[in-house]
Amino acid sequence: MRNRISALILSAPLTATCLFASCGEAADDDLQTDLSDSGTTAQTEEVPELDKLENVDYEGYTFKIIFNDTENFAMDIETAGEETGDIMNDTVYARNLAVEEKFNIKIESTGDVNDNLLQTVKESVMAGDEPYDFYFSDCHAAALAPEGYFYELNSLPGLDLSNPWWDKAGIEGMSVGNKLYLMTGDISPSSLLTSSCMVFNKNLHDDAGIEYPYDMVRNGEWTIIKLAEITADLTLDLNGDGEYKLGDDVFGYSSWMCDSPFSLFYGAGGMLTTKGSDDIPVVDFDMDKISSIYKYMYRIIITNNSYFVTDLSLYETFAQCFNDGGAYYCDITLAKIDRFLRDMDDDFGIIPIPKYDENQAEYLSCVNAAGGFQYVPSNASNPERTGRIVEALAAGAYDSVTPIIYEVITKTRNSRDEDSAEMVDLIVKNRVFDPYYVNLITGYGFMQDALVAKSESIVSRLESYRTSGAAAMEKIVEAYQTMDSAE
Repeated sequence: MRNRISALILSAPLTATCLFASCGEAADDDLQTDLSDSGTTAQTEEVPELDKLENVDYEGYTFKIIFNDTENFAMDIETAGEETGDIMNDTVYARNLAVEEKFNIKIESTGDVNDNLLQTVKESVMAGDEPYDFYFSDCHAAALAPEGYFYELNSLPGLDLSNPWWDKAGIEGMSVGNKLYLMTGDISPSSLLTSSCMVFNKNLHDDAGIEYPYDMVRNGEWTIIKLAEITADLTLDLNGDGEYKLGDDVFGYSSWMCDSPFSLFYGAGGMLTTKGSDDIPVVDFDMDKISSIYKYMYRIIITNNSYFVTDLSLYETFAQCFNDGGAYYCDITLAKIDRFLRDMDDDFGIIPIPKYDENQAEYLSCVNAAGGFQYVPSNASNPERTGRIVEALAAGAYDSVTPIIYEVITKTRNSRDEDSAEMVDLIVKNRVFDPYYVNLITGYGFMQDALVAKSESIVSRLESYRTSGAAAMEKIVEAYQTMDSAE
């Protein structure tokens, strides 16, 4: 998955509400690209992974999928039912058609708000009904996993989670005691769009004589400490009115409360849970590490007078600040780059979220909790049929959807230079799924709350969640342990 989804950057419609602490992400459906202009070169033909899967005749069965359309996740599965010239529509349409022909089925997709998806699976399982075979949701679904509404995916016949089209980091973050009820991967390109990253304004860097951070990234020197140092003197009161205002002044760093606190924390290696060889998540607040990370976050966002948006009604202005040439750096996600920066006049580059220090082995990307997760209802009448079709949808996306997105959209349209394409490879290489965050356990937004309140210390705030957080996680673990492998 990581090799094929190396750099998904699509557009994302603005969510109407702040989704828990992560805010919505997804790709626009209106992206138009001419394949003839992609500049791609012919490659050695390989046997598609989809073709390697066994053909089975399901005699015209209608495979019913319901997806969360609140954030426009339709691009993962829904099409116009024909080729339209839209690159995403046409590629997903071809993938769907290939899967339909492989199994002699008809794929039928329906969109609804996520709350209705969750209510539907609860009511249908309890009633013994099966209105849908497969669900595309978000991490709110995690709350239902220990209640027995989802099929245990390691036990789903026809599904092979060791294949590269399934996100291994996602599996690790969402499994408990080697039981898994939610997954993600190539089957959901919108999921990759929720990966955190940063952009920097090249024009401002040139004018100030500041070196582009690409080499720092390559040398492992791009750290949260370095970002705090670089942005220390970049915010300027250009009109001399004694205030820092959008449109009047220039900022070292621009971000918004539902992205930056999470991206910087997880990018610097912060975690609220640990796992042992038994795959059991345990709440573990490493106060020394967390306090140190927060110290630099506070410097970057508060001390250095960044443009930090805390008002939902002003959400878009964090990107407007950067788009209008008003910030050197901007914390963003892959989904929002094309959505908010497509018409930016200044040139910009894409880089990963900084490490904590040079000893940190890899650059890490927080996965926004609004990202796509998929599940199968526990009362699936034909688990093997569901498993085979889902596996084929994922393999087909791995074959065609992901490479097309990577080659056509990322490298020629959004990244603006080859360096950024290289950087985005790093961004999607190591994505982070913290079980504490995925399960939305009380206190998961502690960094956000502290920064909004401009609190210099994080210890007492986080300590207040230790007991309740541990109890909540233990309850989840206990529920998983009492459930059968296949519901």
